[in-house]
Amino acid sequence: SVSSILLAKKQLVKISDFGLSRAVGAGSNYYTASAGGRWPVKWYAPESINYGTFSSSSDVWSYGVTLWEIFSKGDQPYGTMTGAQVIQFIEDEKRRLQKPEGCPDKVYSIMLSCWAYKANERPTFRRLHTKFRNDPEYFNIQVPDHQ
Repeated sequence: SVSSILLAKKQLVKISDFGLSRAVGAGSNYYTASAGGRWPVKWYAPESINYGTFSSSSDVWSYGVTLWEIFSKGDQPYGTMTGAQVIQFIEDEKRRLQKPEGCPDKVYSIMLSCWAYKANERPTFRRLHTKFRNDPEYFNIQVPDHQ
C-alpha cells in the first residue's frame, strides 16, 4: 500500500493510503479489510489490527502517530519492533510511544488522546481542528532541530 501526502489547498493537507482509499465506498463510515498482504501495523489503531476495521476514529490514531513522526524528526515509530511486538506493547503492556525530545507537553497530550484504546474516546478531527485553530499557542510551536 502506498501512502501519500496531498496538498488540497494552501492550508489543507490530506494523508491517504491509496489502496484503502479505492476500497472505501462513498458514504461509508468504515472499511473492513479482507485482502491479504503487508499491513503498516505501526500506524494502525487496535480495532484495525484486531478486526480489520477502519473509520475516522482509527484515522485519528494514525494521525497521532504522524504527529509523533513530525516531532521526532521522522524517527520510525516503535523503532525496530516487529508488528507482533507493537501489538503486545499496545495491547498487553498498555503502553504508547514516548514523547519525542523537544515536543511540548501540550502536543504530546494530544497524541495520547489520539491513542485512546477505545475508538469512541478519541477526539474527532473536528475537535482536533478546533483545538489547534483556537489556541494561539499552537501557532508558534516549532519542531526543534536535532542536536
